[in-house]
Order: sequence, then C-alpha cells, then structure tokens
Amino acid sequence: MKTEVLSTPIIETKRAEAIKSQALNKRVAINNLRLIDESNVLINGHNVKITKDAYKSLIKCLGLPQSFTNKLDTLFNKASKVEFINKLSTAMSSLGTSSVNVVLSPLSKTIVGFTQASNIITNESFFQLTDRIIDGQGFDINSMMVDPTTGGVQMNATLSNPHEIKGLTNEAFKSGLTISNSPANGIMVSPYMNRLWCANGCTTAMAKESYMLNDLTNDSMSKFFDHINDLRKSNFIPSGYGDMVREANNTTASIAEVDRAFNLIKPFMGERSESIIPKERNYNAYGKMGTDLHKLSSSEKKNCKSNQSVWSLVNAMTWVGTNSDQVLENNIQDKDKMNLQIAGGNLLSKQYDLKNQFKSPFEGLNPDDQVGIILN
Repeated sequence: MKTEVLSTPIIETKRAEAIKSQALNKRVAINNLRLIDESNVLINGHNVKITKDAYKSLIKCLGLPQSFTNKLDTLFNKASKVEFINKLSTAMSSLGTSSVNVVLSPLSKTIVGFTQASNIITNESFFQLTDRIIDGQGFDINSMMVDPTTGGVQMNATLSNPHEIKGLTNEAFKSGLTISNSPANGIMVSPYMNRLWCANGCTTAMAKESYMLNDLTNDSMSKFFDHINDLRKSNFIPSGYGDMVREANNTTASIAEVDRAFNLIKPFMGERSESIIPKERNYNAYGKMGTDLHKLSSSEKKNCKSNQSVWSLVNAMTWVGTNSDQVLENNIQDKDKMNLQIAGGNLLSKQYDLKNQFKSPFEGLNPDDQVGIILN
C-alpha cells in the first residue's frame, strides 16, 4: 500500500479549516468562576460545559499536582470534591492567583482548557512554524487532522528515504514527525514512523525525542529549533527504534494488552475486530483449561499470556487508525485516527506486561526432584 502524500489543494483546505476552528481564550477572574461538577462550570453566572481535560487543567491551575488530582475521587464524594475545589480556588484568589485563561472551542462550544499562560498559540502561528520545519527538512505531509472538540490540529510528515529494521523481513519505515497544536497545552513534536509494508502510521509520543513548545518567545523558539536540528542528525528516527520493534516482535502480549487494543478498535471495526485481534479466541482457549478470564482483574490479566505479539497489536491499532476507512465504510473520524496512531506508538514504547518474564529451564515438576516432600 502506497504512503499517501497530501496535495497542495488538500493541505490548503485543511489549513483553512484549522484556522477557522481556532480556539478562543479569555482571561477570567477566579472569583467569577465556580465549578458545578466535572462537566460544568459557572463563569460570570453562565453555565458552560467543560471537557475532562479542561477539568484536569483547572485543578492544575489551582496548584494541585496530578498525583493528588488522581486521588480526589477516593478522598471525596462528588459533592465534597466540588466544594473542596471551589474553596481552594477562593483561597488561591486571596493569595494572588486572581485569574486564569479560559480556552473555548468554537466547534464544540465547550471549554477545553484552563491555563495560567497569558496567550495561547494560534493555529495560524502553528502553520507559520511548521512551514519552516517542513520546507527546511524536505518533509512530505501525509495527513492533517483538526480536532472537532478542541479545534487543535495535528499533522504527520515523513521523509522520502526508507529505513529497514535489521533482522526483520518486510519491515521498512519512513521516518518523520507528528506536529500538533493544542489550544491548552501548546505545540508538541513527536517522532512519527510510517510502516511501508502496509502504510501504517505510528506516533511515538512517549519517546524521549518528544518536545513541548508552550510559547513563541525568542528563547523558546531557539531551543525548539535546536531540538529539531538534533533530530535531523539522526534522520528523525527515535533512538533505539529498531530495538523496540524487534523486542515488540519477540514479546508475547498479555491478555490485558489484548483487551485494551481490542476495545480501542472495536468502535470502528465492529464484528471484524476479532479477525484483527483474536480476543475471543484467547478467552475461549483459557476457558477450555478452566480459567474464566472474565472473572479476572486487569492486574491479573497482565500476567496471562495471549497468542499475540506486542508488535501484532501495535500494527492492528495503527492499521485501523491509518487505513481502515479505505477498506470498509466505518465511522472513524480524524480525531479517532490520531488517537489510534498515538495509542499504537505508546504501546510500542511502554514497559510490556510480560517483558521481564524469564524462560524456565524446567518443563513441569519431576517427582524425583521433590526432596523436601520425603523429609521427616
């Protein structure tokens, strides 16, 4: 399958769509902002919807660490949690943190973020930046997606020269970058690898080469382009990528990893999901030996071997995210494609559940070796 390269008219259409979708931002006094629940806030007396990410960013703006945010649900019931956050915001206001920047998407009419930054990076500024990267490095743009919730934009771009993975047949890639702009978080650059065998796109957002740009000051821009130049020296290939692919190809996926991958593709593949990730076949195999996987916790499933490699799951997810709509009619949207490409890359980059299991030299127990049993 040939790697897609977007034509100039398509790129211009996508750019215009992204600029039109640009999020709006307004400075709001904290004492004029009150949390109703995790999905709604009251601003100057008006009830406005917020996303889950916006809720998390509000907590962050109030000075609570992410680790504590994750514990709020266990420490408080819903009503007490809201009351606690509102009291905290009142306290922050009295201590000098008097306002926050509210980021609103014109597409979803929803608040998609809260930030202490005075300004957000517009999509127009994003394209001015990416033009310098694309033109300066000789990239082809393979895809561009506008987030229908936030109004953010992401593009995937690759170089023309392929790279082979030593020791693996039929595995060659084009290296490149995923460059995205989030109205609440700024610009992020991550390695992007396009698998030539079936043109799957994989964004490794967890790679150490990922970089965040939160403002467009001269100092930040200088550091940003120093990072791009460092990536160019390695042809934009993530460090150790070949080792990651070989390890993923040789590592058995756990049932927990199968479950997650299957659940991610099922909304778009329906009944055909089983033909791509055989979850039911694995569950049936365990059932025949007397283990009902449905009764196991996620933690327990992390210790159960499947019949899939991690690499097989990575490519199943990225194929659905890149090519499924070319093969069958489904309801996959640009944001879904983006999320699947990132999910595939994050699975490739993570610590695999069964990675540290050692192969045993013993196949079963030999009664003659059980010395302790015969001791009195």
